[in-house]
Amino acid sequence: MTDMEMADFSKFGFHRIIKYKGIFDFDGLYKFMIKWIKDHDFDFYETKIWDYPPYRIHKMKGIKKVNYYAMFTILPELWIWEQKDVEIIKKGKVKKLTEARMKIIINGGIIMDYDGDFEKSPGLKKLEKFLFQKIMYHEVFLKYFDYFDYYLYDYMTDIKKYLEMETAINAY
Repeated sequence: MTDMEMADFSKFGFHRIIKYKGIFDFDGLYKFMIKWIKDHDFDFYETKIWDYPPYRIHKMKGIKKVNYYAMFTILPELWIWEQKDVEIIKKGKVKKLTEARMKIIINGGIIMDYDGDFEKSPGLKKLEKFLFQKIMYHEVFLKYFDYFDYYLYDYMTDIKKYLEMETAINAY
């Protein structure tokens, strides 16, 4: 079982979508998204690029071990339709940009027992359930859940700022 299969993004995760249509620097946006993940001490992995005309999907993954038991996972996806290259003149220079419709999906979650230490026997699994629900609940889940949620809101806001969207602010 992989880390992504163990993560329950519907219950304890983050799922947001940014929709955009217009002219933007695709290469710059892609590099910005990767740089943001790496700058915040996540290990970055490019998992897949699907090219099915007329759309293309870029999937990425960032993981960060918080402690011996919990790990943050960011799973951004970039969906692009009707992509075509355009040239514009900005400050007297010709720039090659992309005109397209785009959807950026940002998923994230907290994975507990990422090393599988408690998966070795049914007794250890019961011990993990007791430890997590009774003793470590506040330490692991409540302490890091809000922290990670704000992290991902910040990521989403920075992407919107890069795209110069009007909704490039949030309440956090």
